[in-house]
Amino acid sequence: MSGDKPMMPELTTAFKMQRLKVLVADDHQLVREGLKLALLQLEKNVDIVEADTLGKAIAACKAGDDFDLVLLDLNMPGTTELMALDGFERECPEARIVVISACYDMQTVHTAVKRGVLGFIPKMAGKGALLGALRFVLAGGVYVPPEMFLNAAGTLQQAGQSPHTVAVSTPQAAGLTARQVDVLGELLDGKSNKSICRDLGLAMGTVKGHVAAVLHVLGVKTRAEAIAAADRLGWRQILKAPHEDE
Repeated sequence: MSGDKPMMPELTTAFKMQRLKVLVADDHQLVREGLKLALLQLEKNVDIVEADTLGKAIAACKAGDDFDLVLLDLNMPGTTELMALDGFERECPEARIVVISACYDMQTVHTAVKRGVLGFIPKMAGKGALLGALRFVLAGGVYVPPEMFLNAAGTLQQAGQSPHTVAVSTPQAAGLTARQVDVLGELLDGKSNKSICRDLGLAMGTVKGHVAAVLHVLGVKTRAEAIAAADRLGWRQILKAPHEDE
């Protein structure tokens, strides 16, 4: 499985050919620094503009910079709930916004997606999940936290989003590495950690770490819950599809 071609959408040719331009809007310097480091891993040729208030973020957009993405914190000084989106809709309606927020309750995510944001990434997301989400957005997808998809699939479809455009349509888009996807496949086959070690040639500690990562991405606590969650997302069919013609 690890030798298969990754299912993660690749960055479009346009993004590969030119410098990526991103506006990072967050009032916390540590958060901005962390996002900048992640962006540099996403693309070496990236121009990053920072803003620590909603006003400065909007001003940067109106200054003529054609940003590929705007990473927007919803809770900057002077804003509550979705006021930050209100400001961008009014002043910069063409902005390609990805929300980076500490609060991601179902209603907030649903409303933000319905209003056209291209992604909603929790601040607690790991680096792998963050990079996977941004790659998916740049490739034309819409990212929501996996747990939101599990709890509100019908709501997201009512918002006009096809299930195929939501990032959690693949394990890779949810942030799992190729090896973690291999481990997930073994879990779906009911394999024990000892069997996974033997099948994949991994140490027990490594396998336990990958299993923990799978549980975290799926937002569950047990292997049984992980299998049920993966089945609800359709990941079993995705992982087994390459072998159907064999």
